[in-house]
Amino acid sequence: MWPQRNLSSAGNSGFPIDEATLPPTIGGMMQPGLIERLHATPWRGVLTITGGGSGAIPKLLTVPGASATVLEATVPYCKASLADWLGAAPARACDEQTARQMAMRAFERARQLATDANPRELFGLGCTASLASTRPKRGEHRAHVAVQTATETRVLTLHFEKGRRTRIEEEEATAHAAVALLAQTAGVHTLDLTKTPGGIEATIENVLAPAEWTGLLLNEWAAVTLHGSPAVGAAGLCLFPGSFNPPHAGHAEIARIAAERTGRPVVLELSIANVDKPPLDFVEISRRLAAIGERPVWLTNTPTFIEKAGLAPGAVFAVGADTIQRIGQDRYYSNDTARDAAFERLAAQGCRFLVFGRRKDDRFEGLEDLSLPPKLRQLCDGVTESEFRSDISSTDLRDGL
Repeated sequence: MWPQRNLSSAGNSGFPIDEATLPPTIGGMMQPGLIERLHATPWRGVLTITGGGSGAIPKLLTVPGASATVLEATVPYCKASLADWLGAAPARACDEQTARQMAMRAFERARQLATDANPRELFGLGCTASLASTRPKRGEHRAHVAVQTATETRVLTLHFEKGRRTRIEEEEATAHAAVALLAQTAGVHTLDLTKTPGGIEATIENVLAPAEWTGLLLNEWAAVTLHGSPAVGAAGLCLFPGSFNPPHAGHAEIARIAAERTGRPVVLELSIANVDKPPLDFVEISRRLAAIGERPVWLTNTPTFIEKAGLAPGAVFAVGADTIQRIGQDRYYSNDTARDAAFERLAAQGCRFLVFGRRKDDRFEGLEDLSLPPKLRQLCDGVTESEFRSDISSTDLRDGL
């Protein structure tokens, strides 16, 4: 079962649908009773909004019954605040991916706050925007709104024609879009949000998750096997964990060499959970799996190697030098004793690491160049530069380098 993906767009045709749904600053009023109907649903969640669109919060809170819908609302406006909310600074403050990450973090927060709620009736909303300001902007005036639930990721992007509207008008349109997308997710209306008035272009994308993905997100599943990969729990595997964002020739070469060195079948492992970042949303999962193609892959919810080892007893993990260094960092453990105990547990399970070097500051850095805790180093075998060197990286590819 694969996700349904719908990507549609409209030009300058009418937002969002008819005059009865337009916010006051662009020619009308919000659809009567829309927010009241939203508050009457069982949906509850958290909103996090930065860079524009924060007017969605008072729109919701000033209508009676808001406590039935809004668990928490935050405005992480400065860079440091946004980085603190997400757990790390985003690559760009205003883009679709950041909005999705904000929505996922908000969804996680909703689950923390509403432990008694049905997790399939919780939402997280993220909104980031770059709108008209006191000084002209080089880039586009735009807003990205995302809603995350246990079963769906929705993203609405607005592009504003420069000089056509004031900051207040762009703010109002963004706030209205956030409320409308949330109401649409809750089933309150089925309006086509891509229909916009002159000077606004809109696109909307939604990915409906198969049941297995929802199970991973809600910690009901540990792994999903794809493309004929071995069953979870199989012994004698080489597991190649990675973000694969995007996959490239270096990944393919690592898989080839790992298979030769270990004599084991190599299975790629894409974890939706990460110890440093929000979980992958369904749009992101869909894109990464599509890029991986038909290679055997496990989609998992295992952010740590102890958890990965539980899925593949006695596995050899194919990892890069940067990954093995992170595994050894003190910040992931309560103290040195807990750190060493984790490595001893991996050893007891018969797991080892096959470490591939990488370029760093115009030189090659291999296993022998790394400073690692002794108990971790005992579990490692290195691949020499003569066996493998690939200076390409997913980060460079994402940055267009």
